[in-house]
Amino acid sequence: MKSIIILSFILSIISFSNGTIVKCTSASCSSLNNNCVNHYCNPRAGCYGIDKCVRIDACHIVSCDLNNGSCINTKANCDDGDPCTDDFCHNGYGCFSLPNNKHPSVICQKNCNDNNPCTDDFCDFTNTCQHTLKNCEDNDFCTIDSCGPNGCVHTNISCDDNDPCTSDFCSIMYGCYHEQIECSIKVPCSTDIECNRYNLCETYTCDLISNICKYSTKFCNGFPCINNECMTGVIYN
Repeated sequence: MKSIIILSFILSIISFSNGTIVKCTSASCSSLNNNCVNHYCNPRAGCYGIDKCVRIDACHIVSCDLNNGSCINTKANCDDGDPCTDDFCHNGYGCFSLPNNKHPSVICQKNCNDNNPCTDDFCDFTNTCQHTLKNCEDNDFCTIDSCGPNGCVHTNISCDDNDPCTSDFCSIMYGCYHEQIECSIKVPCSTDIECNRYNLCETYTCDLISNICKYSTKFCNGFPCINNECMTGVIYN
């Protein structure tokens, strides 16, 4: 019996030591048949998935249609069926139920609205109105988020570095980029293939009138291609 246990232990060590890196690509992972999961590739762990649908706030329940992948946010039902409680929902905290049989002076009024568009207003467990600053974050690295008289404001940032030798643009995921512009070199040609500089981030063609190569930057889902490749996780066009 001891020899069997030892042999099993040795085999498990060998199996672990012979582990290999799992090969996958974004394309192979995205082909997995599940409309409700976004699939990604981890070179060491293989394909993994993240639920496509997220609830918009604590007052909604999210579900996903497996047929077409559409997200459905359904408003939560906070009614506890108790006539002795007032039931309501706060977007950040979810359902609350407060006793309604106390003296009116110690119970929160139904309406805690302070008419300030930059606060979230609610009644807490101590029956007191609370006014917390509104979160205007839009998770866009190309905007400055603030709150004004009419609520949240998302102002586009300027990526212009005032350098004529760079091409400036903004990615919502990464922020500003400043790509160096190559000096214009007139390359003579008679066919398109003579213009190929093996740069994956540019298109090329031969102008048969001037017999000079023409180059332009490729785009990846609306963003210029940089460093000879599209940004990780972006579908290449």
